[in-house]
Amino acid sequence: MMRAPHFVTLVQIDRQRFVSACRSGLVHVTWGRATLRFTWDEFRRLAGLLERAVAAPSPLFVRDEELSVACRPDDLCELLVGPVALFLSSHEFGEFAQAVQEGVKHLDDVLNSGMWNQEETEETAPGFLEQLRRISFSRN
Repeated sequence: MMRAPHFVTLVQIDRQRFVSACRSGLVHVTWGRATLRFTWDEFRRLAGLLERAVAAPSPLFVRDEELSVACRPDDLCELLVGPVALFLSSHEFGEFAQAVQEGVKHLDDVLNSGMWNQEETEETAPGFLEQLRRISFSRN
């Protein structure tokens, strides 16, 4: 029987900017030195927020609960995810928003494929180090 991977890369721009998902229900958005974790549903909410932000005229402010985006005319966008802020140029913000949109589509493909429907067996369960990576130190 072929084992489904625990992690799947959904989008990769380069070695420091990518989006991956794990079968434990999280999406990991790595952007530079920061990695933000979202539940699958939170990730979809982020995608919706970014879609609204991209369509809005500048300067803009868009909010969805603890997620918000503020872009100023001086080419700086601030993405707030709870207590964490990412400051991005408008070009990089566009790349971030596009990566998240593509990530949602690929996440849906992975979930619809059924590859994570089966429970992990002892043989496919993550090792000790992987379990440590799952420990949440925040709400995300």
